[in-house]
Amino acid sequence: MKTASRMTGLLAMIALVLAARSRAEEPEDEPQVETKKLNDVIEGSIDWYDLYPDPSAKDPMRPQPVLRWRNVARGQEGEAMMVVWAHRGRPLAIASIYPWQGYLNHEFGSLSRSAQLLARDNGNVAWSPKSPGVELRPVPDAPPPAETPAARLRQLKSIAGRFKATMTGWKGDNSDREELRLLPRPLYRYSVTDPQDGEPAVLDGALFAFVMGTDPETVMLLEAVGTQGSATWQYAFVRATSGGLEVRLENEVAWRAEKFQGPRSPTDTTRTLARILPR
Repeated sequence: MKTASRMTGLLAMIALVLAARSRAEEPEDEPQVETKKLNDVIEGSIDWYDLYPDPSAKDPMRPQPVLRWRNVARGQEGEAMMVVWAHRGRPLAIASIYPWQGYLNHEFGSLSRSAQLLARDNGNVAWSPKSPGVELRPVPDAPPPAETPAARLRQLKSIAGRFKATMTGWKGDNSDREELRLLPRPLYRYSVTDPQDGEPAVLDGALFAFVMGTDPETVMLLEAVGTQGSATWQYAFVRATSGGLEVRLENEVAWRAEKFQGPRSPTDTTRTLARILPR
């Protein structure tokens, strides 16, 4: 009886091994293969364009992915991502990278306090904003920045939560209006302890995303500008969509962006560059 039992157990184990091997040898579904290829292209595309903090800079800034998402509601294929370019600690530009209608789009937004940002495509100037990307404003009724990074992180989250963002129109007929959700964790956190070229010191700073699902539609820049003991909280917003946006602080409009009605100029503070998707 023991021998028969061992034989039955052995046969069962062999059957399980053969079944697992058979599943491993089965070809992947074609849609899964295509999605993986597309995601690989998107992942590799972060180096397609070189961004410089100013025209005299010799070396481009290094792109850093900070968020990945997929907007199924808009029929997006593959995984999109948001990338940040920083210089001397401070983020100067963001880009949403996503596939759309056979093209891979890089939707850039300037976070620079100056008009020096420059993007090149294979050596050619592709984007050169002629005005600052952000204008920071004081946060009303904000407490003084705390002494420790952990305490300031709690302040950052609390202050960001006071703002409410709304998409005011993305469809062609502007029939849509949607309240956006604040992601609880910062996309990117930084400080600037050795400012140069007239830039202020930043004791602490962070980027926060307001999203539809997990798709960022606007990004908030929140900074404790100054040094310990003298810093104050300041904020700015930058669009991450072609749709209209409205941000309120309590009951007052804090920032608004109108829906784009046509293509953007290479000198605008936002710029979308597109290439045909490699196949």
